[in-house]
Amino acid sequence: MKKRIFALLSSSLVAILFFASCAAPKIKNVDIVLPPPPEEPKIFYVGTYKGESSFKETNFLDSFIGEVTGGADADLYKPYGVSTFQNLIYVTDTALRAVFAINPKADKKKKEKNVILLGDKAPGQLSLPAGVANDKEGNLYVADTKAKKVFGYDKSGNMILAIGKEDEFVRPAGLAINNELERMYIVDTKAHDVKVYSLKGEALFNFGKRGIGDGEFNFPTNAAVDQKSGNVIVVDTQNFRYQVFDKDGKFISKMGSAGDKPGNFSRPKGVGIDSDGHIYVADSAFNNVQIFDDKGNVLLYFGGAGQQEGQFTLISGIHVDENDRIYIVDSFNARVQMFQYVSENWKSKFPDEYKELKDKDYYK
Repeated sequence: MKKRIFALLSSSLVAILFFASCAAPKIKNVDIVLPPPPEEPKIFYVGTYKGESSFKETNFLDSFIGEVTGGADADLYKPYGVSTFQNLIYVTDTALRAVFAINPKADKKKKEKNVILLGDKAPGQLSLPAGVANDKEGNLYVADTKAKKVFGYDKSGNMILAIGKEDEFVRPAGLAINNELERMYIVDTKAHDVKVYSLKGEALFNFGKRGIGDGEFNFPTNAAVDQKSGNVIVVDTQNFRYQVFDKDGKFISKMGSAGDKPGNFSRPKGVGIDSDGHIYVADSAFNNVQIFDDKGNVLLYFGGAGQQEGQFTLISGIHVDENDRIYIVDSFNARVQMFQYVSENWKSKFPDEYKELKDKDYYK
């Protein structure tokens, strides 16, 4: 993989924003393209979801008083983790103790809803949901840090699995799934390890312990699986780095240290991997996302503190789907922001969208 895949931005950790007019529904017409023109686009902003309010028309009064969020069954309040399956975006909310299943393409003629809640009722009622992941069948898995369990739900929201006997977990947080091996990697933050299970709930093995050495952790939080290589990337939060392991938990490499330069971290949290093997790490203190190649080189970084599109306040979970769409949980702003990585995979699947992007006025 060549470093020229991305053009580096300037040293200030900011996104270049190009604002256009706002329109309803609340997915705003905002152009954010990285790096800025005339460079070849590598990342562009897609939209933002908060919940039900994202699908409601804006009236004249709203433009003056701002968005009015609904109740617990309407909008996100304190989101943390994110995952996707087909058209559905799953977001855990630690305050509302549920998973929001957001369907931007809901068919009103079929009485489909844009937002439904999962895990808000027994059995499988959630107490403090954090990490979330989907398998290739669309089943949903959620780590509950308070209940010290991992719950599994089918596509209808019925509980099909509960992992976590007494003292089995200390504080399960991040989840990642290897679809080929049908394995689930569960990051146990306060146990300072990763516990590996089959998707049927069978315990397979653990790896890691507390420490600063290779393969050791200090309050790890989240993980992601490279579906091509099977490698597992674990965010080692309080060692200010991420570590790469093979599918069986053997240490491969590490990247990061404390600091405020590219490649440094302050409070790394979320992690995702695109189809080219690039690693995306969200830092909740810097409120930015850094993108690394497979050698640990920083390719691009974007974000910064704020409430505008392309900015974040207490960034947490991140997920990259099979079409290289990037979902970033902007926790304190109570929303999920979406970006698109302009990969060769995406360009070949969506040539019309790529042409539309390249036909923008600022690329002419």
